[in-house]
Amino acid sequence: MKKARIFALSALCVLFVFPVFATALKSLSYGGAAPTLAAYRELFTTDHTYLKYFWNSVLYASVSTFLSVAISLPLGFLFAKVKFKGREALLFVFIAVMMLPFQATLLPNYIQLKSFNLLNTRLALILPAVFSPFAVFFLRQSIKNIPNEVIDYALLETSSAIKLFKYAVIPQIKPAICSLAILIFCESWNILEQALIFLPENKDIYPLSAVLESLPEDVKYAGGTVYMLPIIMLFLIFGDELQSSMKNYKI
Repeated sequence: MKKARIFALSALCVLFVFPVFATALKSLSYGGAAPTLAAYRELFTTDHTYLKYFWNSVLYASVSTFLSVAISLPLGFLFAKVKFKGREALLFVFIAVMMLPFQATLLPNYIQLKSFNLLNTRLALILPAVFSPFAVFFLRQSIKNIPNEVIDYALLETSSAIKLFKYAVIPQIKPAICSLAILIFCESWNILEQALIFLPENKDIYPLSAVLESLPEDVKYAGGTVYMLPIIMLFLIFGDELQSSMKNYKI
């Protein structure tokens, strides 16, 4: 039975990893020649717009990740450790919103962005990603596991909320914060529909995900390979923190 599970998991791993390797290998065949890096040279030296859109994606993903974690951390603490009337009902609303597919929130987000004259601006992609019910719920579950005695002791030492989080909360949930940052970065890196809907008249600030299809055929696979690298590097570098957080994740 154990061998059967290992075989099944190995087969699934191959199934998921194969497209990545296939794309990388295909990127080395430029014009049907022997393996070469000519496609990458063409991509970065001839098509200069690729780097522009690449840095657009870096900006969106980095800013969205930082702001989302910064906003969700105190909200997660609020739901985990602060008792107030209506807390459970409000948490239920958060969970219900979290379960909605993002396509269901595209129209409300579009209406709000239009009312604030934020369409066709960078904030149109950043703001909807910053306020994430999933991020609040994720951190709430981790903060719940912090002993109340630790919080009470910290409150005896200081009345500063910043010091409370710095010394009593954040050190206890570093793996969870790291995992959440990775998940938000990946989600923000892969935004597509939002760019097409929220930036209809300003394609210069498109993320890379929205222009990959328009790359020349000879460099399309090289562009796709470079597009995957930041996500792959994140999982390789912070894989242990991600696994540790998921093991300790309790509902």
